Amino acid sequence: MKKTLIKNGTLVSPEKLYQADILISSQKIEKIAANIPSAGTEIIDAKGKYIFPGFIDAHTHMGIPIRGTTSADDFETGSIAALHGGVTTIIDFTVQDKGESLMSSLKRRKAQADKKTSVDYALHCNITDFQESHIAEIPKVMQEGVISFKAFTAYREAGMQLNDRQILELLWQVKLAGGTVMFHAENGDMVDFLTTKYVKYNKTTPPYHALSRPAEAEIEAVTRILTLNKFIQCPIYFVHLTTYESVQIASMARQKKLPVYLETCPQYLIFDESIYSTADGHYYIAAPAFRRKEDKEFLWYALQDNLIDTIGTDHCPFNKAQKDAGQREFHKTPNGLSGVETLFSILYNEGVKKERLSLQKLVSLISEEPARLFGLFPKKGILLEKSDADLVIFNPVGKGKITAKELHSNADWTPYEGMETEGQIESVMLRGNWLLKNGNQIDTNFKKGRFVPAFVD
Repeated sequence: MKKTLIKNGTLVSPEKLYQADILISSQKIEKIAANIPSAGTEIIDAKGKYIFPGFIDAHTHMGIPIRGTTSADDFETGSIAALHGGVTTIIDFTVQDKGESLMSSLKRRKAQADKKTSVDYALHCNITDFQESHIAEIPKVMQEGVISFKAFTAYREAGMQLNDRQILELLWQVKLAGGTVMFHAENGDMVDFLTTKYVKYNKTTPPYHALSRPAEAEIEAVTRILTLNKFIQCPIYFVHLTTYESVQIASMARQKKLPVYLETCPQYLIFDESIYSTADGHYYIAAPAFRRKEDKEFLWYALQDNLIDTIGTDHCPFNKAQKDAGQREFHKTPNGLSGVETLFSILYNEGVKKERLSLQKLVSLISEEPARLFGLFPKKGILLEKSDADLVIFNPVGKGKITAKELHSNADWTPYEGMETEGQIESVMLRGNWLLKNGNQIDTNFKKGRFVPAFVD
């Protein structure tokens, strides 16, 4: 296989921007240095362009059941959207059915992805049916390359909510095995109580979605989980945090050397609760709900100030018809938005261009830190000799606009419709294979994405 040499580009790492050539062979980065000899190579001139490690979306939900329907993107269509956004690795979740073992859910989920995905993937293991026999499987699941286990403090009606005793046992067993517990942190009893009251009095328009899932539900759950974990000290990872208070509380725990890691999502950086009062407000229903403008602005500060570790999209799109089936009532509308393809574009244009993020921080949030936290580093998430040749060539010149028509998701709308952008992802490489080259998808039937097993140091 002919070697590829990328010359004259500006490489982006969490530490610095620097100019160097990259030599790629046998699916790996063979060499990074100045002026690598070009004889016998395919030469790509990246002058004036940035070269990033392939992006990692550590929070996607491809083809999962919610409220009587299934999210619009499966692994096939969702991975095509991902590659056009420069995302070369997604980390999705198992979906544990009632009575199903963890190993069975893992095997079933991998079967849904294998030979269908065009980017590489890893998995987190959902634990929603808490049984002693299932918890005993945790070490075996980790041997299969899955080191993160997700628990919910909400969704009792779906049989997913764990109580405090179950959370303690999960933290204990995962700590012994050397893994991480992820939390969807909302007080489910509070959410259920408020939802029941609003529905009883016919307060079901989209603005009541935010009122039924208030900031206090997240704040309480984060505080409680940190308290439960104080003496166990299992590594924990809070997904999609939205509030000033919960980030500050978790940050204080981290200052006390507790192993706590935080994620937010692009949508919580862009939208606030006022979106629910618009004509299409029901399309934006997601969990958690959008917050105050003050929370949104604080999250930008928290990203650059190292209070938040990663950004995942929580990609879980539904078409307009699926959203409309809920009759614009918040408790009947499936929760979820698209985002995997627009991850980089949103953060570059709303973050870097508006001086809320540096390029170095951006690559940390969506490449290196997700790889480190979920056992993929240094195979993924970094431009480094012997790492997988996953990379993105980005041209900062040119203007565009985000439209659903131009995106590649199965969803027929995007929350970011009409947002003006600068720059373009021109080329994307996965393990030395071009997925995109000069803006063109190389092979629409690529589907050579692989499961990437995580490992623990």
